[in-house]
Amino acid sequence: MNINELKSLDVTQSMKGTAKAINEAIDSLSGELRDGKGCGSAQDQEVLGVINQKLLEVDNAFDRPLDSPEVFQRLKGIASAANQVALESYCQEQVDMIKANDLHFKGYTILFYGDCVTASKLLKEAAEIAPKHPLAAIDLEKAEKRLAKAEDELYKAETTIEKKPEKPDGYLKKASALVTMGKLEESLPVFDRAIALDSLDAMAKKGAALEGLGRFDEAVVLFNKVLEEKPTSQIAKKGLNLAEYFAENPD
Repeated sequence: MNINELKSLDVTQSMKGTAKAINEAIDSLSGELRDGKGCGSAQDQEVLGVINQKLLEVDNAFDRPLDSPEVFQRLKGIASAANQVALESYCQEQVDMIKANDLHFKGYTILFYGDCVTASKLLKEAAEIAPKHPLAAIDLEKAEKRLAKAEDELYKAETTIEKKPEKPDGYLKKASALVTMGKLEESLPVFDRAIALDSLDAMAKKGAALEGLGRFDEAVVLFNKVLEEKPTSQIAKKGLNLAEYFAENPD
């Protein structure tokens, strides 16, 4: 793609098409610049200027950056070699955001499983890498608040069990508190006590804990049982969706 074609590119037509065009423009840069051995020719500098403009046009058109990690990874080093400070800074910010998005997704997923210890670590890392991330700090606050209450919730649950051992509520609350504290394996037999006392909520939450332990097949069985009796269970629905996603995306 020559520079005039890149200048006339309508980024609103296709994110994928824009990414392809920018990658082609990067390929057109001199080998010296792409290898980081020089700042490039005047033509190289002009191409980088147009690339920068197109990236900003994507931001303005879609209120989000170009959906192509590869572009930002490639451009970051090239922009540095070319002394294109603004472009280098922009690319670094997007690379950091991509890392933060991955960490946030993992943390948010683990927060669904209930493990606030692991979730907090991942969400904190995401917030530190990309302070502008729209959700990392918010979800970190949720995880930390739940974790701060866990010890007290565990104590209350033990008291409830002592007073009403024939009821499922105390066992469910105890198991949930253990999960919050990162003790997923320890929570499983406690969930079983609540399930034996006919608690569908305990069955759904045990499924989530099993997913947190990577035992997806066992979790799916429980989620399906819950949905047979309670089709509106959001925990079971989301748990099944996550199990399906991780079956297709094991990494």
